[in-house]
Amino acid sequence: MKLHRVMAVIVRHCYEARRNVDRFMDMVYWPVLDIILWGFFTIYLRQGNQLRPDVVSFLLGAVILWGIFFAFQRDMTVGFLDELWARNMINLFSSPLGVWEYITGLICVNLVKTLVGFACASAIAITAYRFNIVPYLGAFLPFILTLVLFAFAIGIMMAGLIVRFTTRIQTLAWSFAGLLQPVSCILYPIKSLPRVLRPVAWILPTTHAFEGMRQVLAGGGFSRLHFVWGMGLNAGYFAAAILFFNWIFASARNKGLLVKIE
Repeated sequence: MKLHRVMAVIVRHCYEARRNVDRFMDMVYWPVLDIILWGFFTIYLRQGNQLRPDVVSFLLGAVILWGIFFAFQRDMTVGFLDELWARNMINLFSSPLGVWEYITGLICVNLVKTLVGFACASAIAITAYRFNIVPYLGAFLPFILTLVLFAFAIGIMMAGLIVRFTTRIQTLAWSFAGLLQPVSCILYPIKSLPRVLRPVAWILPTTHAFEGMRQVLAGGGFSRLHFVWGMGLNAGYFAAAILFFNWIFASARNKGLLVKIE
């Protein structure tokens, strides 16, 4: 892996972002909209002083962390789709650029975009709703890492599916995370789910991340168990995603299908 090739991918996306307002909207719009929406909801729940104070923290903290997961997963897949929409795939991979150099550059770009969205959502949370996530960041970072790695694995898998089925399934870039949302226990503990769905929830790293977050906010301290489980599941999903993508991409390149992807 050559650093200058990774930097070339980063510069390519920077040039595009400079001329494309949509890229800035994606970074800021959805995280800000979500925190405003759920912030108003917490104000409504506070009326009558019947809401426990920690519930507000649970809701706003969960929305901020979910925004990190959703943004990273979406941008990993959309970054790959950008090359297909621009018919640039054959230009990229007819050069010395390796596929994992390209993905590494894409990861760096998406990390910056995700941090921008996180900063905006956190600023609104503390300014408008008096929820400051900064004191919890030390305990949250392991769970944020869990979410980012799972989002990366899903993004790689979605990219492989796009190579196989082309842009006909491009809506998965935005919708797949939504399929996981109900069983990821973002806004409620896992015991709120029907018993039949709990085994599904336990095999998702997202569930362990949000359960761990709630334990921190409730004053129970950092949950090593949820972190270990989340990272262990991530290792399995990550390995499966890499093997799947390598297999699909190598097959498509050997058969000359990369030039036909639309």
